[in-house]
Formats: sequence, structure tokens, C-alpha cells
Amino acid sequence: MKKWFLLAVVFLFVVALMADPLIVWPDKAHGKPLVAGLHSPVYGEAKLDVFGNITGWAGPNLGLGWTWKTYFSPLELQKVNFYYEFGTNIIIFPYIGAGFDYALVLQNSQTLLVGAGVAASPLQVISAIFSPATIPASIASAIRLSVAVVF
Repeated sequence: MKKWFLLAVVFLFVVALMADPLIVWPDKAHGKPLVAGLHSPVYGEAKLDVFGNITGWAGPNLGLGWTWKTYFSPLELQKVNFYYEFGTNIIIFPYIGAGFDYALVLQNSQTLLVGAGVAASPLQVISAIFSPATIPASIASAIRLSVAVVF
């Protein structure tokens, strides 16, 4: 049973890595922009300031958890936007991260976010302390590239 569950998780992870950014429609119920793609969160709703500017995202991530991402200043188009994030993986394991998104405007008035970041969890730190041979793997797993479409 464990073998089939592990194979299903690996299969879903590979499919997610190979997929193009998802196409999502705006949520007409409350009018907040949505984001979807290979991104943290993988599908999420915008956090807005009092002026309606996007200040971050919240939603599920590929690690089977939840992500809260916040930009240091409201999201600006055609600029690098730095952020910090925190969240969970496999529902309960916390992590923190930081990085940047570059917001490109597409012809159909949608926005493409392309970025990179790093994230670390207490489990990565503990494994690096007790087994220094895992340090390269921990560093490699901490770096991530992202692409997403904002609607």
C-alpha cells in the first residue's frame, strides 16, 4: 500500500513539474485576482491593500500544504518584486522562504510572474546538522524557479 501511495505522489509531482502554467478564470464572486502555475502558491487568491494593489498571495502549494506569500511593496508590473513567504508542507511541516517575481504583462491583459526563491524548513536544517552529506541535497531542494499566470 505504501509503495502505491509513494508512486502516486511521485507521479503527481512529475506531472506538476512538466505542466504548463494552469489557465484560471477570475473569481467573479469577490473580484480578487487569482494566480495559478508552478509557483508558491500553485493556485491562490491575491491579498490586496486598501488601494486594491496586490501585496501577496495565499493558497495551496505543491508540497501538499499552504503558502502565505507577501511582497515587500505592492506588486509592480515590469519590475522585480521581492517577497518573503511562510507555509507548510505535507500539511504540518513549516518552512520559510524569500525570493523575487518579475511581472510581465501579456497581450490579453493578464500578467505572467516569473521568479526564483529559496526556502528552508527545520527538517532540512536538522538533517544538515546531523548528516553533513545531505547539505548539497538540502541546498538543491531549497532553490526553486517559478512561473505563474495572474488573472
